[in-house]
Amino acid sequence: LAALRGHAELGPIYWSARHGQLNDPRVAARAVFEVMHQTPELVRDELWRSTQTNEPGRSAVIQAVVADVLEGSASSINLVDVGTSAGINLFFEKFPVRQRDDGNPLTLVCEDRTPIDRSSALPPVLARVGIDPHPLDLERLDDRLWLKACLWPEERRRHERFDAIVVARRSWPAATILTGRGLERLDDALGLTDPSVMTVVMDTWAAYYFEPEERLDYFHKLSQRCMEGNVAWISIESPLTQWPGFVVDREARHRGASQIVLTRPGSSPQRWGRCHAHGRWLEQITTS
Repeated sequence: LAALRGHAELGPIYWSARHGQLNDPRVAARAVFEVMHQTPELVRDELWRSTQTNEPGRSAVIQAVVADVLEGSASSINLVDVGTSAGINLFFEKFPVRQRDDGNPLTLVCEDRTPIDRSSALPPVLARVGIDPHPLDLERLDDRLWLKACLWPEERRRHERFDAIVVARRSWPAATILTGRGLERLDDALGLTDPSVMTVVMDTWAAYYFEPEERLDYFHKLSQRCMEGNVAWISIESPLTQWPGFVVDREARHRGASQIVLTRPGSSPQRWGRCHAHGRWLEQITTS
């Protein structure tokens, strides 16, 4: 974060890493450690923060699962994002998804191994509600810098996409962001939606950070909401996130992939598929 704010020594190192121009990464690493040793407050002053990577690549996955939930219907939906960070994935339908990069910074490149038809129009979103203990605002410079700091400096495409999102967000619809933990604000979020319209609740690498008891209560509460109401739940989490009734996938070939659990209205949670943690590929296990 100090480098992004223009630190005299860290700034040039970050810039070189950002543009693939580090001559010797070991020398750069030693220089960074030396700065940290001499000025520990650069780290100490930021220890109140937690990682809040608002990865838009996951919207490629959300699009596919939402399309499957609606089964070709163009019905409107409400959207609730638990652990929303800056709320970028509340606008999941704003991103073109392609098999190859087309030069548009907003395009998400995803190798889709599912039978989902992506040619159909995505549903209109009536209400967008996010929940986060410490929500970020793309209009605030400090929040933008923190989101940039959560991206690896050498990943040029992700930085270009983030910069394009900051500009595009100003023309996107309004969203309501609630401050608090997912479990404690879930009822408040659902109360802001029209119950006659299906509400899709989603979490993407957020429940993984819940305390075990909180995660269990969250699971049961959402499962009940889906069973009794017009609510669907899409969970895209670490494969180590333990949901009741699901065996943790420890296969080496799936290590690092996200597990996708889907709960349709009136149904119980079901393992739907798996995907790259940043949405670069997607495969379906179950079929509707």
